[in-house]
Amino acid sequence: MVIKIKKKHKGKEKVFYKSSKNILTPLDIKKADKFDLELSKTITCLEKILLKSGILSKEKGKKNVLRVWYEIGKALNNFLVKFPLKKEDKDLFWNNLYGYSPLIHKGVPSTRISQTRNDFRMASLLATHPWKIVERVGPWAMWREILSYKNIMEDSRILKWVIKELIKNPRTRNGARPFLKGIAKRFKRIDTRVLDNKDLLTKLNKIITE
Repeated sequence: MVIKIKKKHKGKEKVFYKSSKNILTPLDIKKADKFDLELSKTITCLEKILLKSGILSKEKGKKNVLRVWYEIGKALNNFLVKFPLKKEDKDLFWNNLYGYSPLIHKGVPSTRISQTRNDFRMASLLATHPWKIVERVGPWAMWREILSYKNIMEDSRILKWVIKELIKNPRTRNGARPFLKGIAKRFKRIDTRVLDNKDLLTKLNKIITE
């Protein structure tokens, strides 16, 4: 898939196309334009829904930050079902989303954002969980902290355990940071997929008591 990228330079909009492919054909460009148009429609529709619901305001921004990003994640996940991307093109997609809606995110970051810190990618991951569970874990800042740890995200069993623990023993973001760092450190350079459920649970429970 080719991603259409629009950037402003000295008041003028510049358009160019990027892809994991080395050579782009006219058909690639045509598909990228259609993809961009459909994505713009999706985000415009999402803005209207968020504004109408009252959780997003043109004047005051996000009134409920967690819920806004959750709804963004749901909309993006539905969009990607209709317009699936190749794995190698997803980084381009997530990075390019920052330029679509000043209401959702003001401005484009001046420096490149890692995929573990990309708000839109995090929103997509967030929206794979039921809302009732999401809000019980904590605010958007808490979820950004959780989702930034790659080795927590790579094994769904670890993430499920973390969610359960944070609901059982609520923490602030700062309070949860040592706990999350402890998990990341414990499983650094370990492929947890080779561990059975019992072994993994034993190692996770040990982190709490240490």
